[in-house]
Amino acid sequence: MFEITKTELVWPGKYDENGKLLEVERVNLPFQVIEAVNETRATRETKKDEHPTLFDMWNPEEGSTFEEGWKNKLIWGDNRYVMSSLLEKFAGKIDLIYIDPPFATGADFSFNTQIGDEEVTKEQSIIEEKAYRDTWGKGIDSYLQVMYERLSLMRDLLSDTGSIYVHLDWRVEHYLKLLMDEILGKENFINEVVWCYKDRESARKNWNRKHDTILFYVKNISSDYIFNLHDVLLPYREEYAARFRYEDEKGRYMIRSKPGGPLRAQGDLTPEDERRHPEWTYRQYMRGGTYPRDWWEIEIVNSVAKERLPFPTQKPEALLERIIKAS
Repeated sequence: MFEITKTELVWPGKYDENGKLLEVERVNLPFQVIEAVNETRATRETKKDEHPTLFDMWNPEEGSTFEEGWKNKLIWGDNRYVMSSLLEKFAGKIDLIYIDPPFATGADFSFNTQIGDEEVTKEQSIIEEKAYRDTWGKGIDSYLQVMYERLSLMRDLLSDTGSIYVHLDWRVEHYLKLLMDEILGKENFINEVVWCYKDRESARKNWNRKHDTILFYVKNISSDYIFNLHDVLLPYREEYAARFRYEDEKGRYMIRSKPGGPLRAQGDLTPEDERRHPEWTYRQYMRGGTYPRDWWEIEIVNSVAKERLPFPTQKPEALLERIIKAS
């Protein structure tokens, strides 16, 4: 007779030599303002005099009131230390986290970009090289440790009604699913969203890989977690919308039959059917669209798109917009 008390993903470095789970380090480091891109120091000093709270990351008013200084904040640094330093002011206050962690596609972060009439190659920085080495230096073991630490901090930052979306592909999805079940609780798993896209098909020995996976968890399934259904309804197909032929004070509707009745089960009914069999009919009103599905067809950012940046793993704005609107 076997009794399983716990199932988990274990790797070297998760426990110490005595079998104790190593705690995630939580440091609190100061933030400092750096020069903005395309802005002179003189311009910046003028702005600082006019709007001092915008340039003080740790102004006492910020973090508790969410005033102007904490809107649209871009923070550059190792996200483990950034998130750890945010805990003091933001633990349990973040409604939505989206992350797009490394897919194990290789260590080359260089890319080409156009500056004027000249094409310039942006080489990977020392920070990027170190980040890749820390993440993949010991293969999947170091990757799991990196993600375990960061997902633990994200859990602590999430509000009770908050959500987290983790963007993955076939290389690491199965590992991260087990990891997130442990950290966030498998009962808080809501959806595996499949993002389908079209691109050049070149594989000849396997099915062409044309989708990514986004794991959607909430902090607390028992809470009234945020999901703005009506902000992410999908447009009706034209032929389906045309079936809502009638209209009253509530809006456009079609007449349907209740199951088990004498009327035909398929097809739309007429007002005459409704008049003759009121007990076996009902009005289905037109909503703003159809309920969203767990597979999304969103075009990738192609080479001539207006939003295109010279970054090889750029995600389309429409993808992020849907996540933000929903959660």
